[in-house]
Amino acid sequence: MTAERQIPGVWSRLTGGQTAAGTVDPAAAADVAQFAELTSPALAATLSSGIGVGTEEAHRSRLLNRLRRVTGLRWARCAAEAGIDVVCIKGLATAHCLYTDPDLRAMTDSDLVVRACDYRRLVALFEAHGLEQGKVRARSPWGFVSDASVQPMGQVDGASTIDIHIHPDAWPLHRALTTDDLFARAVRQDTDGGMIRVPCPTDMLVLAASHAARDLFGPGTAKTMVDAMLLLRHQSAAIDWPWFERTARRGLILRPARAFLACAVALGGLEEAVPAALARPPGGREFTRMLDDYVRLFPRRAGTWQRLRRELLLAAEPQVALHRNIRRLTGLVRPRRRLPLPATA
Repeated sequence: MTAERQIPGVWSRLTGGQTAAGTVDPAAAADVAQFAELTSPALAATLSSGIGVGTEEAHRSRLLNRLRRVTGLRWARCAAEAGIDVVCIKGLATAHCLYTDPDLRAMTDSDLVVRACDYRRLVALFEAHGLEQGKVRARSPWGFVSDASVQPMGQVDGASTIDIHIHPDAWPLHRALTTDDLFARAVRQDTDGGMIRVPCPTDMLVLAASHAARDLFGPGTAKTMVDAMLLLRHQSAAIDWPWFERTARRGLILRPARAFLACAVALGGLEEAVPAALARPPGGREFTRMLDDYVRLFPRRAGTWQRLRRELLLAAEPQVALHRNIRRLTGLVRPRRRLPLPATA
């Protein structure tokens, strides 16, 4: 263990590394409260038997999670009934595939992948049912860099927010895991809102690693790390590791994927779930810093230099980091204020 203190019990409980519920040290309440902020109060309360999270807070969290999940299912079903194929990714998929209670998994929106040729038809369908094109401002001065997510759609009351994707994830991953690949390998998952299509376990893990790396393994990736740990704990036998490695290599995410897996293994004691070569951490001291961030539940916000260092040394292959930073520099001159539309739309 590279950090000075023991991994908080909320991490190890995810993979059964702790004893029965009710044995969490009350002194860990601060860790549980921080874990709740990063993931979901409902999940944190379940893992800690309520220590560090109030009963009412956990109840409200569960209700909000359910509202967002059920509305996401509604729109996925709406598309399916109209004959438009979509694959649910991120929280809408993992909530139903990995959690014993899907309402423990928090999500801010519902992510649907659609083929580029069906994009306009899906937007028209959702508009006919009351959704509106959202206006999202770029969080950075250079504008949008991603080429996977199209303008989100939502309702005025905020109850439904749908993020439509034309690729499983942004360049460079979609050069290896294409939308056609995702659809061909997707599996059907039963939910309380009907059947949905979700990525197969291998692709789900590839996407988790890619999403976490794109967000530089920061605080917002804690939910993704939880997803990966549950996937490795319960479905590792279903993962096609040669495919995972080939896809990560061709998609130029092998180094960050190894970092992601090594972190999950360290947090959850999952050495038997991941091939040794893929669980060998890259990045030297930067990986130590990354793991320590997760162990300590991200006590401080990373500055610009820390984020750049994380990207250059761990979260992106060198050519990818170079490409992104060139786009950022050119974006400072001419900011990309709009998300891209599919070429075939």
